[in-house]
Amino acid sequence: MSYAAAQDLIARYSNRDLVQLTNDDPTVTTINTDVLQQALDDGSAEIDGYLDGRFALPLAQPPAILARLACDIAMYRLQSLRPLHDLADARKRYEDAVAFLMEVARGTVTLGLSAVGTEPPSAPDAAVVEGPSRVFDRNKLRGF
Repeated sequence: MSYAAAQDLIARYSNRDLVQLTNDDPTVTTINTDVLQQALDDGSAEIDGYLDGRFALPLAQPPAILARLACDIAMYRLQSLRPLHDLADARKRYEDAVAFLMEVARGTVTLGLSAVGTEPPSAPDAAVVEGPSRVFDRNKLRGF
């Protein structure tokens, strides 16, 4: 699942840059949306690598910040394929995105989502089952 669509990337970056980055032929004047979407999917997969283990994936309703991060990572990946482009700005955005994701993975920054292993909020009419403690535990069965 991609956190950003091609339209998200097109809204953030210039059409001319995206045309140049997604096409090998310099005479083409339209964005290759397949290449664009692949870069976004790759960026989303990288994000999932940081979120995995902390959140249940795929996220049902991903926060909007993940769309921006996916766009920044995708743009860096696209620009790194073209040696003529200046990578300084794209690299800085990429490094910022990775630093943010590392903070999320450490738990020092939150996405406003429930982490894996936390109790979901209980519904008002939810059934709660409780029972007595175990009669036969590991210590009592030792030696059998």
